[in-house]
Amino acid sequence: MDYRYIQNRKLRRLMEKARYKRKVIDNKSNQSSENPNQKIQQKMQNVMAVKNKALRKRQKSKISTLKTYVELKIQERKEYLEGDMTALRAKKDKLRKPKSMEGRRLKPPPIKDLAVATKQLASMIRTGLPLLEALKIISETNENTSIQYSFREIALGISKGLTMSEMLDKYPEVFNDMYRALVSAGETAGLLPETLDRQAKLLESLAKIKGQIQSAMAYPIAIATLTIVVVFIMMLFVIPIFVDIYDQSGANLPFITQLLVDISNQLKSLPFYFKAVPTGFAVYCLYRYVSNRPSVLWWYDKTLLTLPLTKDLVTKSCLANFSRTLSSLNSAGVPILEALTIAKRTISNRIFSRIIEKVHIDIQSGNPIHKALDQEQVIPVMFASMFRIGEETGELSEMISKLADFYEDEVSASVKALTSIMEPLMIIFVAVFVGVILIAMYLPMFSMMQTVG
Repeated sequence: MDYRYIQNRKLRRLMEKARYKRKVIDNKSNQSSENPNQKIQQKMQNVMAVKNKALRKRQKSKISTLKTYVELKIQERKEYLEGDMTALRAKKDKLRKPKSMEGRRLKPPPIKDLAVATKQLASMIRTGLPLLEALKIISETNENTSIQYSFREIALGISKGLTMSEMLDKYPEVFNDMYRALVSAGETAGLLPETLDRQAKLLESLAKIKGQIQSAMAYPIAIATLTIVVVFIMMLFVIPIFVDIYDQSGANLPFITQLLVDISNQLKSLPFYFKAVPTGFAVYCLYRYVSNRPSVLWWYDKTLLTLPLTKDLVTKSCLANFSRTLSSLNSAGVPILEALTIAKRTISNRIFSRIIEKVHIDIQSGNPIHKALDQEQVIPVMFASMFRIGEETGELSEMISKLADFYEDEVSASVKALTSIMEPLMIIFVAVFVGVILIAMYLPMFSMMQTVG
């Protein structure tokens, strides 16, 4: 309503104030007549807005902290690359490997180093790091030249569109058939981190068994070497002193004493070495030729399985390697025939390799594995029985894995037993050698004392 027609100014103002008050009262009454649920919804929206605001504030703070951390790491990396460490690493690389590895055969890396690199690769991929970045990091941090070069080339090939298994096939010296088969199965199934983890554990177990056997052989080799050194020193420096005493007495020397004196004189003469070195080289070449003959290798492996001292250790170590490899390949989805072919290559004894070949033929004919194993005398009964249980229950991989665990423990026990037996035997061996030399040297003195008496 318009009040401009009222001439009295005071009255017009009063009327306008009254109209304003009526509008305010009408608005309040309209608000009070609204639904209560709308008020609750309005309050909830206000609360959620406050919470979202606080959450955005915390997220911004975290993003700011992460951004600062990344910037610091980038700065540290930049300082590292621009500092003196790069030059030192470049010099080290030049000293340790040639500029180009094309046309050169890579040396097989130690099993332990390859296991560590594989474990690192699996951990990096599992945490979400891209495969290319993980391969580059391992190639930069690993100390083995073969692993450095192969992992860098694998990363380069993957960046060009090739698969990891295709790149592994180019370096059979570094990655054996077992490694390549597991990686291929993992890529096909989309379980590469899990497969690499299984591969690392397999390599660690193989390295453990190999290390235990080497430690068992290290003690007798060290004692034998020390004995030869001691005998050589006695021949050069101790026996000549006794020879001078016997020459002054003019007495006849016993046969064994005269033999040692002749050997000592030969070792002190230079013409002896002109004859001994070519003869030793010829004997070494003949040994290499004979030892590589299939018949000799077969006889050697068969002899190891008949000697009481080495029978248990060789049998258990071969079965442990075979079981662990077959279990890993079968769990990864590799076909059983291909898994047997690959697992056979981890066996060093040719008797067991021939047995696995027969098993392979029997499976192709439709027979189960345990029947082929039951026919072999060198295969323990428990080994064949566990295969039979695994095939009947459909849990072959688990049974083979248990066999691998059992035989690895047995290898450790056999190594300890063999070491405990070898220690007194080697002590007796050294005592006999030194005792024969001492008796041969003092025997003429006893004869001289009897003559004087």
